[in-house]
Amino acid sequence: MKGGKTRFQQKFTEDMFLNALSIDGIKSTTTIMSLVRCSRSTAKNVLYKLVNEGKVNKIEIEGDDYGWQKVKGD
Repeated sequence: MKGGKTRFQQKFTEDMFLNALSIDGIKSTTTIMSLVRCSRSTAKNVLYKLVNEGKVNKIEIEGDDYGWQKVKGD
């Protein structure tokens, strides 16, 4: 890399997140982070991308709380 700095970058795939989700239950961001072993910002970025692609639903639980659920058929 430029400047002699090296940086480890983990590649997370959409399948890693989809495999952590199910169609019959809602999982929190924290649970998904634990299953995929990624940071909160990485989890949210990928999950919102999957929502925009119609593969995942963001479900409001109470007030400001929400969870994630895989869409049937994926």
